[in-house]
Amino acid sequence: LAELEDRLGFALFQRTRKAMIATEAGAAFNQHAQRILGDVAVLDDYLKRYGKGDAGRLRLSIDPLHHADWLAAWLAQMREEFPHLNVQVKQVPDLLYSLQQGDSDLVILGETSPASEIDFHALNADELVAILPPGHALAHRPWLQAPDLAGQALLYHFELEQSYLYRRYLHPQKIELGSLQHIQDIPAIIALVRAGMGMSLLPRRLLRGDEQGLVVRPIGEQGFPFTWHVAVAHGDTRPATQRAVHYLKEQLAGH
Repeated sequence: LAELEDRLGFALFQRTRKAMIATEAGAAFNQHAQRILGDVAVLDDYLKRYGKGDAGRLRLSIDPLHHADWLAAWLAQMREEFPHLNVQVKQVPDLLYSLQQGDSDLVILGETSPASEIDFHALNADELVAILPPGHALAHRPWLQAPDLAGQALLYHFELEQSYLYRRYLHPQKIELGSLQHIQDIPAIIALVRAGMGMSLLPRRLLRGDEQGLVVRPIGEQGFPFTWHVAVAHGDTRPATQRAVHYLKEQLAGH
């Protein structure tokens, strides 16, 4: 204390035989010191919680074609185990790119492709199906194939040229649609198909078992099954990320 007073050039305390009484400067020093010590304690607590995964934020992005009926239960599990973690659910235009750029921490998607520094974890099975209105020209067929889309009015969620459908089937086989309406609202697509405005291709789980007013057909004789995955950055070993993946697998088991 005497060394500090020597450096400052004035006394922080008045010394008597029985006590040390803070000067005006000493009182101000004590007030600021207590505030700093409090901030250090808060920071120390935050860093300890961060090390355990119970601090910071965790951002989940979900393919809009994924039926996220598990989301509320998953959020409840995460908040119970990590009450101080800020869990965010966000929409992004490109799921893998968002993960690679650090804008998302976990992404749920149905199409996987080799990507450096990305780990994919399988979640649940689904199937891409065609939905048509009763009386549609293709409704009598037991299954549909890509060439059947030629000349058809397609109601589609994705920008066509960015979609797996276009890259894998339409473009290589030079299949020309009759028309395309790009609609991002899934219930609207289903309602328009019921109204006879066209056909669409959707994951079966999105129909939620409600096929009234629809004709649902497999894609190909063997169907078009696929698996939903959660993707995380390879180096993300935070406890919260690992538990988030665990709870996703738990929630989607058997779906």
